[in-house]
Amino acid sequence: MPNQVPISTPVGHAGLLALVLLLAWLPTRAEVFKFQDADGRWHFTDRPPPGAAVPAPPPVSAAAAVPARDLAAALAQRFSARTAVQQATLATVAIEAVLGQGAGFFITDDGYILTNRHVVRPMPTDRREEEARLQPAEGRLQAQEAELARRRTLAAGAAADLARLKARGQEQGPVARRLKDQYDYYAAAVAELADQVAHGRQRVDSAKLEQSLKTDHAILQQDFPIVLKDGERLTARLIRASDDHDLALLKLDGYRTPALRWATGQPLGQGDPVYAIGNPLGVSDSVTAGRVTRLAPDQIMTDVQLLPGNSGGPLVDEAGEVVAINFAKLAKGGDANYQGFGLAIPGAIARAAFPELR
Repeated sequence: MPNQVPISTPVGHAGLLALVLLLAWLPTRAEVFKFQDADGRWHFTDRPPPGAAVPAPPPVSAAAAVPARDLAAALAQRFSARTAVQQATLATVAIEAVLGQGAGFFITDDGYILTNRHVVRPMPTDRREEEARLQPAEGRLQAQEAELARRRTLAAGAAADLARLKARGQEQGPVARRLKDQYDYYAAAVAELADQVAHGRQRVDSAKLEQSLKTDHAILQQDFPIVLKDGERLTARLIRASDDHDLALLKLDGYRTPALRWATGQPLGQGDPVYAIGNPLGVSDSVTAGRVTRLAPDQIMTDVQLLPGNSGGPLVDEAGEVVAINFAKLAKGGDANYQGFGLAIPGAIARAAFPELR
C-alpha cells in the first residue's frame, strides 16, 4: 500500500522518512516550557503546563515596526521574472531546522512565512519511526546477548566440573583435560562475543541518545535560518504551529518582503496545471510542474514531482497564486524518492488556521 511521506530533507539519517502525517498552540510569540509531571518525568514542550501563566509577548517598539529594508524591491531588481510563476519564486525561501531543510514562502509583505509543521517541529510519529528504524539492530543485539548468556553458562558449567575434579584430585586425568579444553573454548568465545555485544550496545544506545537530543533540540528551537532566492541568509522566528494541520507560521521582522497572493480566480479543477516551488534534495529555488489529479476538502493531489526539501513550499497556479501548501507525497513503500503523487493542504485551511492571515 502507498504511504504518505513527508518531503523535508532530514539531517543525519538519509533513510529516516516514512512518516504518516498527523499533526502547537502558541500566542503571538513562541515560548518553550519545561516542567516535571506528577510521575517525576521532565517535559519540554511549546504548550504551557496545566495552570501555568503564559508570558505576555514583549511590546513591539516603533523602530521594529518600521521595515528597515525592502527585500521585495531588491529581489525584483536582481531577478527579471518573465512569468507569474517565476515571480512567485522571489517569495519562496529555504528553511533550515534541527530536523532538516524544507521550504516556505512569504504570504504577507511584512514578513509572515508559511511552512509545514514537520519542518520546524517534531511530529508525533518521529520517535516511533526512529524506534522502528533501530529495531532490526536492537533485535540482532538481543540475539547476541542471548547467545552470550548461553556461552557464559556453558563456560561456567565447565569451570564447575573442573573444580569438582580438582577437589577430588583428578585434575590431571583425560576427563579433566577434555573439560579444560571445553572451558578454554567457551571462555574465548565469551570474550569475543562480549566485545561485539559491548560495541553493538554502545552504537544502539548512542543512536537512541542522538535522536532523543535531536528531538529535544527541535522542540526548543525558536529561530530558524531562512535562505532567500539570492542566497542571502536571514533569521525568522516561530509564531505558532497548528494543532490540527501540518502547518506553521514564521515571521521575519524588520523587512518589507515579497509576498504571494492567494488564488482568487476560477476554482481549481482536475487536470489544471500547477507548479511546486521548493528545494528538492537540497537543490534551492527549484520549480516542478504537473497537474491536479484529485481534489478533496482537506488536500489536493497532483502528479507534481515532490522530493525531500519540498515540504512547506507553495503550490501555485499559472497566475503564480497560491492554491495549496505542499506537505507530503503518496509513495509506494514510503519511499520519499519514488515518483508517487504530491499532496498539498488547500490555502483555505491555512488561512483559517492562522488569524494573522485572515
